[in-house]
This record gives sequence, C-alpha cells and structure tokens, in this order.
Amino acid sequence: MAFSPAMPGKLHPRPWRAARGGLAYDITMDLCIPEEGTSLPSGLTAEETAWWIVALLRLAYFPFLNVPVLSDQSFSTAGASEIEPNLRPFETEHRIFRAPDDTASTVSQDHLTWLRSAWSNSANLIKNSSKFETALRAVDACSVGGRTSASLLAVWGALEQLFSPSSSELRFRVAANIAAYLEPMGESRIAQFRRAMNLYNQRSIAAHTAADVDQRYLLESFVIARNALMKMIDEDRVPSQSDLEDMLFGVIATSEKWSYESMNRREGKAQA
Repeated sequence: MAFSPAMPGKLHPRPWRAARGGLAYDITMDLCIPEEGTSLPSGLTAEETAWWIVALLRLAYFPFLNVPVLSDQSFSTAGASEIEPNLRPFETEHRIFRAPDDTASTVSQDHLTWLRSAWSNSANLIKNSSKFETALRAVDACSVGGRTSASLLAVWGALEQLFSPSSSELRFRVAANIAAYLEPMGESRIAQFRRAMNLYNQRSIAAHTAADVDQRYLLESFVIARNALMKMIDEDRVPSQSDLEDMLFGVIATSEKWSYESMNRREGKAQA
C-alpha cells in the first residue's frame, strides 16, 4: 500500500506497506505474444489473443485458469531487468472453480496440441459470428465467484443466443434445440431435453425473484453451454436455425438419406 499519489510516469513514493487480505496470485505460466511483426488471426490484438488462448483452455480443460496480470516483459526475466516492467491487472477476480491438487491441473503436450489445432481457426468464429462471440464471452465470464444468479442468467442468455429462433416459447424451443444438437435421437436426447427444461426453470427463478439459486444449477448449465461451444469449435461451425430444425426432426443429409433408405429396403426384403 502506498500513501501518496504518484507523479506522472513515476512510482508511488515511499513508504510502502504490505497489506493483509485482498487478492493474491502465483504466476505459474508465462504466455508471450508479440505485439509487432506478427500477424494474429482474425484481427485480434495481442491482449485479445491472450484472452482467447486462455479462454479456450478454460473451456476445454481448466476452468480455474486466470490471467491476473499483463506485462511488457517476460515474468521470468522482469525481476532482474534494469528496465521497470509495465504491469497491468487483467483478470483479478477469483473463479468458482479450484485447481485440483494433482497432475490433473498440469498443462500437457496433448492439451497444447489441441490448442495449436484450434485457436487460430476458431478465432474466425469470433469474427464471423456475433452470436458465438457473445455466447462464449458470457460463458467464459460466468465462473467468476460471487455472482451465482447473475451468472446463471448470463449462461442461459448465451444459450438463447445460439439456440433460439425467436423470443416466443423460449423455454421449450431452447431446450429442444440444445437436446437435438448435443444428443442423438433416443433416450439420451429426451433426458437432455428434460434436464435443460429444469435448468431453464432455475434461470427463471433467478430472473424473476430476489432469491439466490443453488450453485449446482449454474454448474450444470455451464456444462451444457460448454459442451455446445466445444462442439462448434471442433466442427468449426455455428449451426443455423435450419440445421437445428433438421436435427430436431430427424432430417438426414441427402447422401446419408440415400444409404439409409437403401438399407431399409434391403432389410425389408430380407424380412419378407
């Protein structure tokens, strides 16, 4: 803590005093992104690229990751540098997820291999689909601690963005489209539909009452949104309303439909 204001471009004058409490972080990874001389995908700035790479790791593997500070020097060398580093707070709030005390929190080569294949191409989804970008940013922010009801509304706002064709009958339409997108025809789809309907009810409680909702409903909703976004990233495509209707009503693509009908005819002859 400093006790006097700093002059422009200068450090706060002494004395400085350590303060108890507040937020504290250990820096465990150093991500270096050149600001000049490098073409970043989809017009992302260096700061946006840092967020995007970590947001992908949060979405796919490590929901507890944070980028607490940005620096114009590597953290591994800034301590010994004669030039004062420019340090800026970035993501300073703790998240509801905690890192496990085992190797499950270690970023492996497999994780980085997936990230290498996904981060650049999927950045185009941010550029070309405002629905995808809005939804992903909402889901990425929903795990900040202390905002259960607001976060639940944000997650379902993201799902409405992706799976609602209109503002009418939102609960049924969104739940049905989510189930059709994430699950094949059958019992798993109807189970997903019912789960989504129940979670949407909890979203309505958060929206229309002063009561705080149970955090488990936020976590379950987060998983649904996470799975949908991961599928879009893996397929490099955001489904259209026509795509969702085809899935919902079991419409098969032309090439698949021909082989499916041929198979049915062969089975019919065998049975006859």
